[in-house]
Amino acid sequence: MVHAVGAAFWRLVWLRGEPDPRILQLGFTVLLAVEAGLRVLGGVPVAPDSWVVRALLLSVLLTVLSWCVPGSRRRTSISAIAILDIGVVGVALLTNEDGGLGLLVVLPALWLGRRYGEWGALVSVVACLVLVTVPGLGYHGAHGVALTYLVMIPLIAGVSSLAISAGLEVARSAQARAERGEAELKAHQHTSQAIFDAAGVGLMLLGRDGRLLAMNQQYGEFVSLSLPDGAGLEWPGHCFAADGVTPLRADEVPSSRAARGEEFDDFLMWSGDDPRTRRAVSVTARHAENESGAFIGAALAGTDVTDLMRAMAVKDEFIGLVSHELRTPLTSIYGYVSMLHERDDLPEIALKQLGVVARSADRLRILVDDLLEAAQVTSNGLSLDPAPLDLASIVAEAIASARPHAAGAGIALGAELPTQVGLVGDQVRLAQVVDNLVSNAIKYTPRGGSVHVTLDERADAVELVVRDTGMGIAPDDLEQVFNRFFRTQQAADQAIRGVGLGLAITKQIIEGHGGAIQVASELGRGSEFRVVLPVEVVRLAS
Repeated sequence: MVHAVGAAFWRLVWLRGEPDPRILQLGFTVLLAVEAGLRVLGGVPVAPDSWVVRALLLSVLLTVLSWCVPGSRRRTSISAIAILDIGVVGVALLTNEDGGLGLLVVLPALWLGRRYGEWGALVSVVACLVLVTVPGLGYHGAHGVALTYLVMIPLIAGVSSLAISAGLEVARSAQARAERGEAELKAHQHTSQAIFDAAGVGLMLLGRDGRLLAMNQQYGEFVSLSLPDGAGLEWPGHCFAADGVTPLRADEVPSSRAARGEEFDDFLMWSGDDPRTRRAVSVTARHAENESGAFIGAALAGTDVTDLMRAMAVKDEFIGLVSHELRTPLTSIYGYVSMLHERDDLPEIALKQLGVVARSADRLRILVDDLLEAAQVTSNGLSLDPAPLDLASIVAEAIASARPHAAGAGIALGAELPTQVGLVGDQVRLAQVVDNLVSNAIKYTPRGGSVHVTLDERADAVELVVRDTGMGIAPDDLEQVFNRFFRTQQAADQAIRGVGLGLAITKQIIEGHGGAIQVASELGRGSEFRVVLPVEVVRLAS
């Protein structure tokens, strides 16, 4: 019982609680009984007809009444009972005007203050004046301790009511602010999630430990394609490299790389085991850092490029097919032109016309060869036949072959080459790289300009540089010059022949040897192509 009374009182003081008023009334009665019991234990006689006993009986009656009130009216009825409890205290004080019984007015005062706020405090003060102070002063007289004690009781009750009223108001305001903040947070979360899901790309957010924080529906579709039922994100799934055949290891999938803090752009992969439903995804990753530079998470964006990849595959297949079909009539043209050139009875005008046909056939052969090369590299990958070679001699031969062309175009062609550079690589492919770079430099350099080639052997790499004083490349075009079929606007404006495959093939060959190619250019000043082949990849083993 004592525990129940204490708990009820504590829930009343604790502003967020909702105490049962019947328990409060029962607690008041128990405290009044304890007061009477302490009087007896203290040697103060308590007669059966004393005011204390009468007050206790009245409190018991009110307690029984509170338990009989229906639940719908309980909280309103208990307020009236709380006022009567103040009257019970007044009755009890008729026995002894300076006892501890006066403090019991705090309990009903707290209830009234909690229930009605400032009006409850006013009711508590008025009730104490009418039911405790005035009867007590009339019964005991306005003198000595009685005056002070009986006057203080309304003040104690009022202060208690105001205190809990003010505290309750503060708590309600804080709770209202918290609820508004929570509602705003939820609204913000819903808005963010809506934006997250409405994005045109798949999005994934990772925490500092690589744990998944959020993922929108589109990225979830990519993941679900690669994961069999029951598998978690830590499983690599059915993820394949750009060729659609090579499986990606667990540490090679974009989420694993991003969780390690790596950043990358347009990482192409295929998601899904079934070729009919798999999707091609281009993934970009960025990591986030705190103020001290520590890794705190990563964001991945995946774009569905399946239609583009399939369209490119169809285009490459078409290009390969057309190129093969063109080779047959082109071979016939070469054969008949050669036979006609061997005749001695042709007039000079016919020989000139045959020369035009031969030059046109040469241009067509170069175009067909480039198209076939691009189609084969795309469909089957770049094939290399590595063997020991001398790169310096390859560059020298390419320059020697290009000199007649350069001289005819009025361009000075120079070179600085070491005596020998021994490497392991594909001789035909590397010769193709040098031929493409030198021929491009001559093609895009106007008469009177120059092309210069240098080959430098360093401790950790071999560097080939081709510089020209040609038309240059616009800054916006620099990032696209290695894309297939890309041609600059300057080349198109000056009607320079080409289909934009040479540099794309060159880049693939260099990267196939573990190297890299860079370009620096300025419009009207010329361009510089720099090829770097790392020693640990291409150097001939001793």
